[in-house]
Amino acid sequence: MSKEVSRRTFLKILGGGLAGVAAGGAVLKRHEIMAFLDADKAAADAGQDMGKVATRYYAPLGKDLSLLGFGCMRLPTRFSAQGRVIDAELGGKMIDFAYRHGINYYDTAWFYHDGQSEEFIGQALKQYPRDSVFLADKMPTPVLESLNQAKDIFQTQLDRCQVTYFDNYMLHSLSSREEFDRLYIQEGILEYLRQEKSRGRIRCLGFSFHGDVPFFQYLMDQYPWDFCMIQLNYADWNDPGEAPSGSRQAGDLYRKCREKNVPIFIMEPVKGGNLADLPPSSEAVLKEMHPDASMASWALRWVGSKEGVITMNSGMSNLEQVLDNIRTMSNFTPLSLAEERAIQRSLGKSADSAAIPCTYCRYCDPCPYGVDIATVFQLYNRFGEPFGIDMAHPDRADDAKKRQFLARYQNNLERNQRASRCTACNTCLSRCPQHIPIPRDIRAIDDMVQQFSRDTGKVVI
Repeated sequence: MSKEVSRRTFLKILGGGLAGVAAGGAVLKRHEIMAFLDADKAAADAGQDMGKVATRYYAPLGKDLSLLGFGCMRLPTRFSAQGRVIDAELGGKMIDFAYRHGINYYDTAWFYHDGQSEEFIGQALKQYPRDSVFLADKMPTPVLESLNQAKDIFQTQLDRCQVTYFDNYMLHSLSSREEFDRLYIQEGILEYLRQEKSRGRIRCLGFSFHGDVPFFQYLMDQYPWDFCMIQLNYADWNDPGEAPSGSRQAGDLYRKCREKNVPIFIMEPVKGGNLADLPPSSEAVLKEMHPDASMASWALRWVGSKEGVITMNSGMSNLEQVLDNIRTMSNFTPLSLAEERAIQRSLGKSADSAAIPCTYCRYCDPCPYGVDIATVFQLYNRFGEPFGIDMAHPDRADDAKKRQFLARYQNNLERNQRASRCTACNTCLSRCPQHIPIPRDIRAIDDMVQQFSRDTGKVVI
């Protein structure tokens, strides 16, 4: 192919309201991606309207925010002499593409990309008028110890992002009342953040949540908030009267927000990509209704159909995801009753799935013993469970599947990152927002790997 994207390819991708690559369009190489993004910018500069994502009115700011937000936790990366870093060239062009197509909400955090995310998005957004973009950041609860530390972190975040204020600022990853009371009440960090709001360095103050329902109800009943961010997707929903279980508590959280009339921001609408890659039986149910729609588009439309949702953040790591998400949200229509029922049928089909509900957020990092927990789970979910490999019944896999899985396992994990390093110290348990019994599942995967090794004669340590 030429180093330019052909007009035919360009129109194929953009035509029909951004017929996204991931939803059946072309798969482009890096130089073609760059050329495509440059061509789109040239078209925008020439006054061609390529479509913009839907918006929702956000009363605390009196502004319209894009219903789709750009989450900056899973930006494109590349290898460098310093290890894996954000691919600033590609990432910057993706942000620019998103901005031109109406995404005006960007969400970052202290932990994302080991601190690189804040600096990256600050630099990327500098080229736009400050009042045309809405930037969210978060106080990193898991590392907090004192009020003075919180003050230093907040100033560092402003400096990294090269801004004088944050539009939305959150108490990040609240998970227990004890931790909240100790840090934010007794240590005075919540009062400090309220003072920063009165100074104008925070426009709206809220929190992101990873605790249980009683703690959430306490927060909503006892304290005033401009907004909150919860995990909401159709896999995590529980109906009224249905007891929450694991991560299946989104219905209770959502209904409490509506009761208190608190604007809702959403994380994990596609559950870390899990709802973009469904079991074949579940996917078939949805494909029967909309053959050309991506699985991710179903998840986004489900969340966007909920009243009170202002913006859903999607962590987009490649152009295909950006295109497909913008396509979905540029022509946004709420789900019909028939589509809602199709999703329910698809859930029934996947009820027997043995996949681990990990979203690969890496909040469990670092493991004291070096286990790369997210990658271990990701390898099982992508190359084990979909091919009939069950960690609870490893003997049921044939030798060819065992060898294929072991090859993936060895090629993607260094020895000191593998499940065999787990000591079941339980450090990771309290950090997991999905409430996964991590040590149990890690050890089960290691047991499976060791059995595969014995069965095939392929040594794995």
